[in-house]
Amino acid sequence: MFESVKAQLWDILKQKQVSLVMIFDKKGDILWHKGREIEGKSIFLGSGFSKSFARKIIATGNMVKKKNVPIVVFGNQLSESAKDLNVKSLIIIPIRKSFFLYVDSGTKEYFTGTDLEVFTVMGELLEKMIEGVMDAQEDSKGITGVSDEIKKIREMVLKYSLEEEPLLLIGETGVGKSHYAELIHRYSGRKGKFVVAEITSINENLFESTMFGHKKGAFTDAKADKTGLVQEADKGTLFIDEIAEIPVSFQAKLLRFIEKKKYRVLGETRERDAEVRIVAASNRDLQKAIEDREFREDLYYRLQVLEIEIPPLRKRKQDIEAFITTNREYLKGKEIGESFWEVVFNYDWPGNMRELITVLKRAGILLESPITGEKIKEVIYGSGYKKSFTQPLTDTHVHEPGWKEKIREDFEKGKTFWEVVKEPFLNRDLNRQQVKMVLSEALEKTRGSYKDTLRMFNIDDGQYERFMKFLYRNHLN
Repeated sequence: MFESVKAQLWDILKQKQVSLVMIFDKKGDILWHKGREIEGKSIFLGSGFSKSFARKIIATGNMVKKKNVPIVVFGNQLSESAKDLNVKSLIIIPIRKSFFLYVDSGTKEYFTGTDLEVFTVMGELLEKMIEGVMDAQEDSKGITGVSDEIKKIREMVLKYSLEEEPLLLIGETGVGKSHYAELIHRYSGRKGKFVVAEITSINENLFESTMFGHKKGAFTDAKADKTGLVQEADKGTLFIDEIAEIPVSFQAKLLRFIEKKKYRVLGETRERDAEVRIVAASNRDLQKAIEDREFREDLYYRLQVLEIEIPPLRKRKQDIEAFITTNREYLKGKEIGESFWEVVFNYDWPGNMRELITVLKRAGILLESPITGEKIKEVIYGSGYKKSFTQPLTDTHVHEPGWKEKIREDFEKGKTFWEVVKEPFLNRDLNRQQVKMVLSEALEKTRGSYKDTLRMFNIDDGQYERFMKFLYRNHLN
């Protein structure tokens, strides 16, 4: 969407002898620019453009148009910061009151009325794109909510869709980080695919191969060429989920790729280029990971150029009603009954949006209409979530019949611990007590050896450290 419009905009403007084109917002943040080199990401702190006019339009919201404004020592039209620029004419056009299109010329003495009409049409096209995105954000596939926090996030998602810098999404498990990442990719209009790198599912020994690819014979088990995730995401977006779990040994190579857009396929001597936007996510405290020497500080600051922190659902409970109302299809036409809202508002939703969606879907399948507060409590308890009510959680609430047998069968079929236990645990389909029971049963057979349980869980020895980190961070050991 935006990517194609920006490319079209620049193609047209080049024909108009434009020296610089920028899009900036009402806060002065420069979201995109093309042409002459500039410094900084802010109208107020950057350089390489006419600051005075940019500041004026932010203050007034009106279009500024000046013809034949030479930048000379005695010129009183432009700010001191613009004296050394060879700008002859500039136009700034408001886009939807929150954004502005800036165009200036270098060799062309002044823009004509026809030029202004062209720039205005391009501004209107950008405005329609922005309106379309904002309308999409209001539906169930966008960003639903009424809290101040979600309104701010909605603005940032729109703003960062225009950007090309890396983006870091911070928030607890289940808040919807992957959903926001996909929306940003969709709104950006990037030509390539949205590719997800599930860090916790990648074998540490094969990390570089998975990300960058390999040639046949590059290492012992490389029996055929393999395309890496970076190449798959060329011209698109690579979403790196749980970025804190990337092996330290690979972090420097990822940093170099982000900075240079170059990488090397294992088994090749030449470097390849890939135009990929990196969006990363973490539910961990990355500053703590830096202190523990588990995460590179330089990589953190490179990823943190743009950041969105998504608050947990318990801190924005006014969004719960808006989400349920917008997504009533999950309840399969069932009516909402007495004390339903009281129960969902009083629950802390430790699994956040993921948990809320799961509960709504189960309620739609399992419960009869109307869905009362008591009925929805049963679904929440039966799902094995941490309780936020005074009613005790009984064994029949926690464990569904046959769950142990299903896990054993999955392991016998060759499925890994990450598929059988970790993923259901993060999705709140297994609770902490159930996971501990699985571990306890395995440790009993291995006489307390965590390392020996790896074979039972279909995990290779190289993932032992990752396995123990998962247990430790989730208080399972």
